[in-house]
Amino acid sequence: METVTALLRIAARIAGASAALVAVPGNDAPVAAWGVDAAAADALLRAVRRAWPSGAWSFRGYPVVLADGSPADLLLIAPSTDGDEAALTALAAEIGAACSPADRAADSPSAIEHLTESLEQLGEAVAILSAPPDLDTAPHVLHVNAGFTQLFGFAAAEIVGKTADCMWGPLTDRDRMRWLRSRITEREAARAVVILYNQSGLPFWTELASTPVLHERGTVRHVVSFRDVTSRKQFESALAAEKRKLQTTLAAIADAVVTVLADGRVEFVNAAAQRLLGIDLADAYGSAVDDVICMVDDEARPIAVVPQSGAEGVRRGNGHLRTRSGIVDVAYVASRIDPDEQGTVVVLRDVTLEYRLKLRLSFEAAHDPLTGLQNRRAFAERLDEAIRGARERGEHHVLAFLDLDRFKIVNDRFGHATGDRLLREIGHVMGRVVRGGDVLARIGGDEFGLLLANCRIDDARRIAEKLRAAVETYRIEHDGDELDVGVSVGLAPLEADTASAAEALDEADAACYQAKAAGRNAIAG
Repeated sequence: METVTALLRIAARIAGASAALVAVPGNDAPVAAWGVDAAAADALLRAVRRAWPSGAWSFRGYPVVLADGSPADLLLIAPSTDGDEAALTALAAEIGAACSPADRAADSPSAIEHLTESLEQLGEAVAILSAPPDLDTAPHVLHVNAGFTQLFGFAAAEIVGKTADCMWGPLTDRDRMRWLRSRITEREAARAVVILYNQSGLPFWTELASTPVLHERGTVRHVVSFRDVTSRKQFESALAAEKRKLQTTLAAIADAVVTVLADGRVEFVNAAAQRLLGIDLADAYGSAVDDVICMVDDEARPIAVVPQSGAEGVRRGNGHLRTRSGIVDVAYVASRIDPDEQGTVVVLRDVTLEYRLKLRLSFEAAHDPLTGLQNRRAFAERLDEAIRGARERGEHHVLAFLDLDRFKIVNDRFGHATGDRLLREIGHVMGRVVRGGDVLARIGGDEFGLLLANCRIDDARRIAEKLRAAVETYRIEHDGDELDVGVSVGLAPLEADTASAAEALDEADAACYQAKAAGRNAIAG
């Protein structure tokens, strides 16, 4: 009967009537009424029938056919306007089809009236739906307010009594609406955002909020509000698209990218970061950044890659990253995502190969490729440092110039490959004799230099003798032949008045020449 009551109310308002009745000929009790209670409806019907023949009473009648096919009349009491006859005729047919002769007008004014009067005052689109008994029964529209008509274009007369799925279309999420219908069936509040269609068939995103209302006779209706959220959904879609683009871009970047929230928790790691760190996104998400990016400097001190509050916006540097597969050398850049310091993006690049290459190039630039000892250029730099120490701090050092004896014979008899092997092995022999702080270098073909740091000339002679004896006992063999070599050593002290490394080398070379002139395998200086 609620649908009939709603339709009667609409018809009465179109005609400006104060009450509406549906009456069957020969029956003094109306089968449906609006605007009066049951007792008043009976009295009103009797008054109308008495006055009907003489036309002394103000009412308008429309013939209707009830649900069982029997005839009846729609009576609009005291109409104040001419109304829309076509609309009233069509509405009368709808009312008749919804009524049965067995129905009886309610004992009191419809409870829905108290609710609809309040809803009419709202600017928001609102409809009242019946609560269906099961999921297979669609709820019917009992009432819509002016806001609903403005939003969807359906007038009350066009939609009251119809099922709510008249607002569905091809883009409507059926599963979502079925879930919403289940909540209505279970008399539970619900909220959803779906695409609905207006009277013209145009779709738009709609936010629905359904609230059950219990009336005095235990009946339940659902008050459903509708809000056009198309602009919001478009913004959300655009934002989601931009986020997808960003994540796709980050995923495609070869460098490791980690985004960190303002509170220091990891929000995202791209595929390269997952490989580098040896961690899945699920494990990294929500973890503290220091637990995900564990980095130390050359002195094993922790590096906080994310700038602290109030610190510089961009931080760059290098460090040793501890990963699940070992230590990796990385270069990093940490930058604030926005000026409000709401999060940080950290980019990590694996520079292990570059770092090793740099070390190798640096080593090769300062070392002899054959023996692995320092070369002449690097040795001259160390001499300059020692001379500055002697000049500025009164330190005492000694330079030794070493020239192998009989090396040419080895090259001539055994070949240059064997000569190269001899140089390597002699370098190792002398390296085992010198002190830890001393510097041994190859400065020419078979010539070596030795910087004896913090050493007086007498101590230098004792060390030089150990070197000479070690070389003297060395033997090289090739195809059954054996040959020994010796070494001549020239010493030159590095004092405050030593002018340069070149001068010191010249002085030590001259002393070495004296040792060779004295019979080789000797020490001079």
